[in-house]
Amino acid sequence: MKLLRQRYGGGPGQLLATIACFAIAGAAVVGWSQRHKDFEAVLIWFAAAIVLHDLVLLPLYSLLDRVTVARLPAQAAAYVRVPALICGLVLLAVFPTVLGFGAHTAQHASGVTEHGYLARWLALTGVVFLISGLAYVISGRRSESASVAE
Repeated sequence: MKLLRQRYGGGPGQLLATIACFAIAGAAVVGWSQRHKDFEAVLIWFAAAIVLHDLVLLPLYSLLDRVTVARLPAQAAAYVRVPALICGLVLLAVFPTVLGFGAHTAQHASGVTEHGYLARWLALTGVVFLISGLAYVISGRRSESASVAE
């Protein structure tokens, strides 16, 4: 066990989880490679996602983070970063639905129209930021009361 930690850097559970993740990813690649048209589409999508993220999104959210950290107190930055990350990941996962892409396809396939998702995502974003703001206010009051008690 000690040798495993020295060589690998983690415990056996982490090693098994890593192996399982690689096995799942490998199975996905094998499945895609069996259908050449799908495999090409996945590779094109993956390359476009890398380029879009590295050249557009990474500089954009890095700039937004620097502006946020520069204008807010140090303790408040986390209370903006976390809800922004949560809402950004939700948007990333469901953006075609939120932005109405594929509405015709969804209606044709299911008979249900896609509407209201943008309003729901905006409401979710508002609630998450509201909860984060309340947590910031509560933590500020706790630190004030702790410093007064000392």
